[in-house]
Amino acid sequence: MARHHATVGGRVVVRDLRGDEGDLLDALMAGLSPQSRYLRFHVPLPALSADMRRALLDVDGRDRIALVAEADDGTPVGIARMARDRGNSGEAEIAVSTVDAWHRRGVGRLLVNAVAARARAVGVRRLAARVLRENSAAIALFRSVFPVSLTRWDDGAVVLVALLGDGIDDWTVTTEDVFADLTDMAG
Repeated sequence: MARHHATVGGRVVVRDLRGDEGDLLDALMAGLSPQSRYLRFHVPLPALSADMRRALLDVDGRDRIALVAEADDGTPVGIARMARDRGNSGEAEIAVSTVDAWHRRGVGRLLVNAVAARARAVGVRRLAARVLRENSAAIALFRSVFPVSLTRWDDGAVVLVALLGDGIDDWTVTTEDVFADLTDMAG
């Protein structure tokens, strides 16, 4: 299910990551500066460990989805993942990264929108992104793609919760969400 999309300065193909593409993950990591790796993984990370690689390659198309963006020449330029919450099938966590050479070309937006569409199609109604406070580009990206979102702080990270649905009637805001937002505004 590859789809071609135009971006600023080139065209990319978005497709599903396969479980046997560890080399692709290595190529993506090689394209991330140490700062970009830190912002994505929240720790200094020179390379993926075997356990991390296994976890990132553990995709099933329903509970764990990963989409890859590739340049015309097949070079991987970005990846976005969604992992469903085991305790609540209507919620999932989303993460995205784009290699440094392709920053600010629309790849991140393209991937986030594509993963959100896939999440919605498999019944996810809330996506949560854990973003370090200093990652203003990612915060701006998520807020621009998901204008209706809740925000809370959690252990040095901003948690942006996007409400997915075709209409306002599909969105559920819990009391916990409201109090988390009020606490964040007061603090």
